[in-house]
Amino acid sequence: MNKTLITLGFLILILGAIVGDVVLAIIAPDQLAVFNGAVVTILGVGTAGIVTIYGLGKQGAQLEQIKSQTNGTLSKLIDERDAALAEAAHLREQSAATRPRE
Repeated sequence: MNKTLITLGFLILILGAIVGDVVLAIIAPDQLAVFNGAVVTILGVGTAGIVTIYGLGKQGAQLEQIKSQTNGTLSKLIDERDAALAEAAHLREQSAATRPRE
């Protein structure tokens, strides 16, 4: 999501609310409270939705970065560890075979 477009969209909504307030103040001042309540509710729900979607997008990007850094799994590290353990066991066997018996 483009932050600039989101910000521009909210600014347009706020500008529309201000124009609506001015027009409504002239035409029907008794309805200003209802109109302002609706505008605040719409902007609040929209903000919560945008923040949630943006946060989920950021989290997804971080998970992809972690996945690419670890190759999705730790299989390479596990294979290297297993190879090192096998080599250590082989060296122990060689060492035990070449040690003089007392």
